[in-house]
Amino acid sequence: MNSFYYDSVLDAFKKPEVGIPPIPPHLEHPIVSTQWGHTYLWVVFFIMAGFSLLFFISSQRASYRYRLMHTTTFFITAIAALSYFAMATGVGKTLSTIGGGHHAPREFYFARYIDWALTTPLLLFDLTLLAGLPVAEIIVLVLADEVMIVTGVIAGVHPTKTGKWGFFTFSCIAFAWVLLQLVTSGRSTAFLRSPKVGGLYNQVSLALVVVWTAYPVAFALCEGTGKLNPDAEILFFAILDVIAKPLWGAWLLLATPDEGHVLVPESLCAPAGSPASGGYGAISQEPRAEDA
Repeated sequence: MNSFYYDSVLDAFKKPEVGIPPIPPHLEHPIVSTQWGHTYLWVVFFIMAGFSLLFFISSQRASYRYRLMHTTTFFITAIAALSYFAMATGVGKTLSTIGGGHHAPREFYFARYIDWALTTPLLLFDLTLLAGLPVAEIIVLVLADEVMIVTGVIAGVHPTKTGKWGFFTFSCIAFAWVLLQLVTSGRSTAFLRSPKVGGLYNQVSLALVVVWTAYPVAFALCEGTGKLNPDAEILFFAILDVIAKPLWGAWLLLATPDEGHVLVPESLCAPAGSPASGGYGAISQEPRAEDA
């Protein structure tokens, strides 16, 4: 009896065993990139930075009136380099949900959408400069491009499946309109400039259309359904960005004939105050005939 009472008292004062509680079944670790993904980001940063330096040098070597396309191409790769530097150093990303029955949040790089919001209009500007599109058509084309990017980033972060694929559809509609203008109005205008310019426009616009068409596919496989892991996603978008920006830009600059450039008016290139800029210029120090 005393032994039973003693054991009961000891049991009452025993400290409960401390253990690690099990992870609830509805919670999962976030799906994030590994060292491989970070390596891809650094490699593309150096590629973009290297091409930016080359394009800057070419813009400085070109005459003032021919610099517009060179300068635009430089800013395309420079902005992309900044975007990849941000992603490689661990910023420009958040966690988002994906479809396909996945419960774990997935790494979402919104920095690439900021990049695209700035660089895709510049790419279109380069292409429309070659085609010689009117300014009004260029503005409308750029606005449609921005709708495409904004609805795309909303699709990436939207928490519901309906909202995600709904905004993805809106983005694809805007994208289809941009492509339609490039292959119709842009093409016909380019051939009005010269057959040589029209032929080059056919080649570079077709290349850009093919590469850009792969971006919605990448979204569907990565941020949309999670079929590809974040490392594969980074590599997929990195390959597309390298083709669409530095490689495509270098091809455009090297292949564009003189008649394909849009010359900046001399009044905008000459120093302020010179006769070419519309100013009076320096006062001549030569004696006038009537003063002799």
